[in-house]
Amino acid sequence: MNKCLLILSFIYLAEGQQEVSVHLKQDVTLVCQSSSVENISVLMWSRSDLNSDGYVYFYRNKRCFESYQHPWFHGRVMLRDAGMKGGDASLILKNATFKDAGIYKCHLLVRELVESRRSHSEISQVINLTVTDAAEARGNMRDNLIHPEDADGNTQSRDAAAGRSHVVAVVALVAAVAVLVVAGFITIRSLTRKTKAVLY
Repeated sequence: MNKCLLILSFIYLAEGQQEVSVHLKQDVTLVCQSSSVENISVLMWSRSDLNSDGYVYFYRNKRCFESYQHPWFHGRVMLRDAGMKGGDASLILKNATFKDAGIYKCHLLVRELVESRRSHSEISQVINLTVTDAAEARGNMRDNLIHPEDADGNTQSRDAAAGRSHVVAVVALVAAVAVLVVAGFITIRSLTRKTKAVLY
């Protein structure tokens, strides 16, 4: 009878992939949330390209095992809530570098007791982390502000504007020359009349 009460039932829940971006040298939170507030018996944070060399973070039976952790993450990761209250298994990654970019997986084993039966729910969530250079992002933003019409790499609008400015300058120059010619003609004609008046 007691053995029947200890029958284990497993429920596996998978979430869609999250897209997360962080600036270089900034901290970032990788969110992993269990819908259950019961005990989290096992938590495994891993990265697909580092699985054979260790975990990003490994927790079991209320303690973290640094011996299972990949050396790259030693001293650089911590739980957002050490007690994982409310099923919060989110991880904070400190001082992000370009080497931190990749696919992260949060795998939870949640222990529950339903109608005298021990049940374990397995929850898996995937995060794609992108690391960007803040200085480069600011430079791109500044370029877009200077030439917003060229944000997509198209320079035709800017060339057209330069062409129009050139035409306007030429027209203004021609007009100025015409004014000078007319003024000169009028002046010469006036002087001619005065000279004739003096002679006669």
